[in-house]
Amino acid sequence: MKRGSASPAAPYLVGVDIGGTFTDCVVLDAGGRITATKASSTPADFAEGMLDAMRVAAERLGLSFEQFCRQIAVLTHGTTAGTNALLQRKGARVGLITTRGHEDVLHIMRGSRGVTSREIDKVVHFPESQKPVPIIPKRLIRGVSERVDCFGEVVVALNETEAEAAIGELVAAGVEAIGIAFLWSFKRPDHERRVKEMVRRAAPGLFVTCSSDIAPKWGEYERTAATALNAYIGPIMARYLGNLDRRLKSAGYRNPLQITQCGGGSVSVDKAIESPLLTLDSGPVSGVTGSVYLGKLMGTPKIITTDMGGTSFDVGIISDYRPTYSFVSNVAQYEYFLPKVDIQAIGAGGGSLRAPRED
Repeated sequence: MKRGSASPAAPYLVGVDIGGTFTDCVVLDAGGRITATKASSTPADFAEGMLDAMRVAAERLGLSFEQFCRQIAVLTHGTTAGTNALLQRKGARVGLITTRGHEDVLHIMRGSRGVTSREIDKVVHFPESQKPVPIIPKRLIRGVSERVDCFGEVVVALNETEAEAAIGELVAAGVEAIGIAFLWSFKRPDHERRVKEMVRRAAPGLFVTCSSDIAPKWGEYERTAATALNAYIGPIMARYLGNLDRRLKSAGYRNPLQITQCGGGSVSVDKAIESPLLTLDSGPVSGVTGSVYLGKLMGTPKIITTDMGGTSFDVGIISDYRPTYSFVSNVAQYEYFLPKVDIQAIGAGGGSLRAPRED
């Protein structure tokens, strides 16, 4: 095929998955033909690796990168950028505003310290286990007077003077993001939303997230942990996805960029920027979703999926054409509420293999 010879009306469906080692791009054209390409991932700027893989695909299709982007009907992207930031502890400087008297929720945690029954070695040696280094230190946590009860009734009105002072102190401390988690806020989110408005007015460029938006469910610790984690990776993901979206649009991609999410399917890039916690493990989850579709075509309702990348080996289970789900997630020893496809991973990918040591 000569460069530029593809029909302008031929829509391409494109999926790009960024792993720790490689970035993979798969293109499906209107005739059902598949073009698969690969490029090295670029941790310093993951957008570069994604665009490199797409450029290789465009070249194989005989198109310029701009022509290729203009002919893409849907572009879906899976990423490990948020996961890597959490595991490597390279997230943002976060402040937390919570109900007065409950400032230590994140530090108290649960008695299990995030150790699950699947981690046999840690369970056996539990007395030797430690809590993680807090992603939000106590000096960046502020309590304000307010209280909503379990029925959603306001017991103590929000003290806006205290909230304003808390915001000012956290901004002065140099935080890049603020999480807001009040007791029973999922029953009545008014107080959280009011403080969110105050943060945006006081510091328009600051990333801000509410527990009632990211994890509207009972469970004070898990909801607060979800809020803290979302704020921790929020600024990084906002910069990364915002930059990627702008570069794709400038190259001619006209449709909304879709980001795969941990529960299966995809969300808009704007939603992923607002709730980046949804993107954790989104790449391996996409493999499970594809296996469900393949299983239906083959008439195979029970499947064990395996996904070996350069840095990890991921396993999922499908039963009766449905992937297994977990409803309490765990990352870096923090447990939080977020339904997701249950993926188990070990650090033994293709790039992790080493030659045996010679004595």
